[in-house]
Amino acid sequence: MMIRYGRSRLHLRVMILALMLIPGMVQAQAEKSETNPAAVPFGPGEKMVFSIGYGVVDAGEAIIEIIGTTQYQGKTCYQIQSKANSNRFFSSIYKVRDKIISYMDVETLYSRYFYKRLREGDYKKTVEISFDHENELARYANGNEYPTSFGVQDVLSAGYFVRTLDLNKNTVFDVPAHSSRKTYDLKVFIRGKETVKVEAGTFDCFVVEPIMQGEGLFKHEGKLTIYLSDDEYRIPVLVKAKVPVGSITVELKEFHPGHRLIPGSPSPTGSDAGLNEN
Repeated sequence: MMIRYGRSRLHLRVMILALMLIPGMVQAQAEKSETNPAAVPFGPGEKMVFSIGYGVVDAGEAIIEIIGTTQYQGKTCYQIQSKANSNRFFSSIYKVRDKIISYMDVETLYSRYFYKRLREGDYKKTVEISFDHENELARYANGNEYPTSFGVQDVLSAGYFVRTLDLNKNTVFDVPAHSSRKTYDLKVFIRGKETVKVEAGTFDCFVVEPIMQGEGLFKHEGKLTIYLSDDEYRIPVLVKAKVPVGSITVELKEFHPGHRLIPGSPSPTGSDAGLNEN
């Protein structure tokens, strides 16, 4: 995902994807049973609401939530959804209505399905990917297949995966991630801790800096800093992005915890189907 510089292409997609580019370290857990969800700090019903700013301008709002669980590829998955909408003022300049969905395996925490629908000014794009971990393939809805890595993450599931890690014991993590027909290595550094105050409250946070090694949003183009709360929830409280044409901030306004799945207990199930939206 590269920044588009022409005609106001530094838009809300850049802002909300900043939230999603938090990488983690994937670990194989093939010995777990399907009814044994991994212990995580989130669960169905969790909802986070963010304000998005470009410089001093209030540009819009983003909502990221786990709307439930679903069956996909015979696996129980968290159904994670992100929506980014420009506000009335910003929409008069550049209207954005973006939606992203990820199916994240509750057992292994791998991504199994990714859907992206972008509606930004006159720009429209829809992408749908099914991840085949056993054969290390990313299968697109248009029939194309691309090589990938076992345990790969999409840009939305990666942000949830890093919340499960013990950030106190590591200074750097690596993860294979896939977007825009490419699999690349993400590297995330833990830079220390800071206290951060946002509309949702005051939080002690880990300072996280992800760096892309392959094609991606911030490859040699800017700096991304993410503040994750040092508590049981590991919430992305604040995101700061510096790019050649300005600065972007994403701040937490509201947080509603979800209902965590209990390891060793059967997981709720839904339909085994992908998303069909226009």
